[in-house]
Amino acid sequence: MAFPFQRHEPIRLAVPARTLSLSPEETADHRRLLASVPSPSAKSGEPGTYALRPSESPEQWCGSVADAARAVRRGELRKAVLARRIQMECDADIQPSVVLRRLAHTFPSAYLFSAFGLVGASPELLLAKRGRMVESRALAGTIRRGGDAESDRRLAAWLQESGKNQEEHRVLREAVLDALAPSTTWIEANERPEMLKLANVQHLMTRVRAELVADHPSFLRLAAMLHPTPAVCGWPRDKAYEVIERLEGWDRGLYGGALGWVDAKGDGCLCVTIRCAEIHGKNATMYVGNGIVADSDPKEELAETRAKLGAILPALIAP
Repeated sequence: MAFPFQRHEPIRLAVPARTLSLSPEETADHRRLLASVPSPSAKSGEPGTYALRPSESPEQWCGSVADAARAVRRGELRKAVLARRIQMECDADIQPSVVLRRLAHTFPSAYLFSAFGLVGASPELLLAKRGRMVESRALAGTIRRGGDAESDRRLAAWLQESGKNQEEHRVLREAVLDALAPSTTWIEANERPEMLKLANVQHLMTRVRAELVADHPSFLRLAAMLHPTPAVCGWPRDKAYEVIERLEGWDRGLYGGALGWVDAKGDGCLCVTIRCAEIHGKNATMYVGNGIVADSDPKEELAETRAKLGAILPALIAP
């Protein structure tokens, strides 16, 4: 199932012909197996040449970032998330199964998905529920990885002390806790965001765990309370939607939504659909987005989108 970015659009559903249920131990073994699979090499019929074309120029997108930051400084909202689209045209069909295998090799701990034409490896958990226990992992604040351990550490330290990134993360943390708290007997989250290190970038992350009250809302209703989070939309949500529609002017579809599963018992798991691409034959559309707050610098935000693009682009290209 998938939630589109826009709340008024219908949820998409698919019933699988076969499902596989794994225990926590089996899941860990499965992830280790995925991590050990060699990265697929180029095969006959896979793309050999490709061309990239952004839907708007870097200068235009930087102008939109500056516009959104001014809106935040005027007090119209606390945060807006602006996305970029990059079109890719190849000389052969792109195989979603091969792209997914490459993503599994590079990001074995991510939430991997291939459904409704969307393929990706998301590091962000919107909501998972088992019985009365729920979990969410909120990501906001990004920096690239360093070339060695020392530079990596310096970049991480800068991110943890960055006022702009701390504010971006604070908005998200507060929204997630406020949405879940009324339905819980207890809720806990780390006081300071921890570092999540991926192959291409580092994120500020807050882990949220809670126990639901006995007469709690359903998994889908709880997910709808969270979706879309300030990590992919902004805050307040309605005002952020207005800014996004004015500055982007295109339909995000499933990008920035949520994708996962729900079972007959009411348990489920939904990741946020980021670090992904829509694939149609020889063409793909990649999406990357950034949270914009008062102190956002357009050139720095542009550089961050290019770092994030490093998650999906290599998986689309035959090595």
